[in-house]
Amino acid sequence: MVTEILKRKTIIILASILLIGLVLRVHNYSITPRFGATMDEFAWTWLGINLIQEGTPKSWSSHPQYIDSEREHLIYKGAAFWIVKPYLEHPPFFGIVAGSFALLNGVDDMYDVDVGRIRPLAILLGVISIGVLFFLVKEIYDKQTALLASFIYAIIPTVAIGSRIVQNENFFIPGFLTALLFTIKYIKNKKRIYIVIVSLLCGLLIISKVPWIAASVAVISILVYSKKYKESIAVFGIVLAFFLGYIAYGYYYDWDLFVSLWKLQIERYDLTFNSVYALFKEPFLVDRHMIDGWIYFGWISFFLLLAKDFKKNFVIILGLFAYLGVFIFAIPNEPGHGWYRYPFYPFLAISLAIFIREYFNKNILLTFLFILFLSLSLLELTWTNMFGFSFAAFRGFLILSSLTLLPLFFPNIKFKKQIFSLNYLFLIGIFSLSFLAVILYRDL
Repeated sequence: MVTEILKRKTIIILASILLIGLVLRVHNYSITPRFGATMDEFAWTWLGINLIQEGTPKSWSSHPQYIDSEREHLIYKGAAFWIVKPYLEHPPFFGIVAGSFALLNGVDDMYDVDVGRIRPLAILLGVISIGVLFFLVKEIYDKQTALLASFIYAIIPTVAIGSRIVQNENFFIPGFLTALLFTIKYIKNKKRIYIVIVSLLCGLLIISKVPWIAASVAVISILVYSKKYKESIAVFGIVLAFFLGYIAYGYYYDWDLFVSLWKLQIERYDLTFNSVYALFKEPFLVDRHMIDGWIYFGWISFFLLLAKDFKKNFVIILGLFAYLGVFIFAIPNEPGHGWYRYPFYPFLAISLAIFIREYFNKNILLTFLFILFLSLSLLELTWTNMFGFSFAAFRGFLILSSLTLLPLFFPNIKFKKQIFSLNYLFLIGIFSLSFLAVILYRDL
């Protein structure tokens, strides 16, 4: 009886979190991010629509490698595009997903696309990511940590707003998390169906975008760490077969163009020695900066997790490092391409949940820094947005938050319980301000 009650309670809480995540992602989804924040939304959708309707990969691109290809100059919704055929700079699978969704949602052809009808796909993928994150964390840790991690991922302003755009990264995240989930399930109970699902997911991801080899790297690393060598070879073989299929795709449509575009991707002009630092110094949401304390402290939380217990946290560590490796190796520091950072965020949300459970009100200094980091950024996104900056409010907050440090200097202080209660009020305030920050955000 008790078990059933707890299960129902968990289901109700998770459903509530999914609803919150949905509300935050649906709010102003066709307005923010604004039209033109990224035109890649059209590139992916047009690619899929044309593959489905014409059997040919056709979309927009400005790369000079297409100079000898069939090209059409198009003015669409006030924006100028070069429509190229065959479009071969990325694999086709996510384009097919995006195009299929658009057609099912009432779009007639590539000239009938608007963000209002294509972004629901991104919202759906974002909500699925919240759910999969819960099951992954539950499989590794426990229900409480899983609920907290999914809730954090649902309300982080950068994540909630970024989840509205039709970008390949928003497709990669639920696929990556699902692959990790079934990998862990396989390690635990050795059901062959799980490793089959993992292999197919990793294969589909690599024919969606080549950097999504990060999922294969993570899965194979986890299997090797768990001494599942045969399974790791099997995953590698199936993923290789998918990749060879992509090579055949390029050969079929235009081999010389395909090779030329590969050279471009390998030698991206905007990849620099400083690219990794852009994670911290250039906090792009999409094409504009947004300081989000959740993200910055998420990295601090991850480093704490990294230093504490590798064996317990190896899935999260290997997952993040797999994408970090690909990010450093192959993903350029392009201004205004905030979506390149999105695959880090589920792992940061998990790290934040673990931090709150293991450090909040237990380590006084870290608790203070958590409150300071998050509150200041969220007050900028909410208070300043509504009322403008206030010296009185700023200094008042600093004084009030500094009270959380008193037990550090006065361990025997009589009001320790009250201060800890104040910290929990701060935490509730941070959750509430995160919700409000998403509602108030505009990038017009």
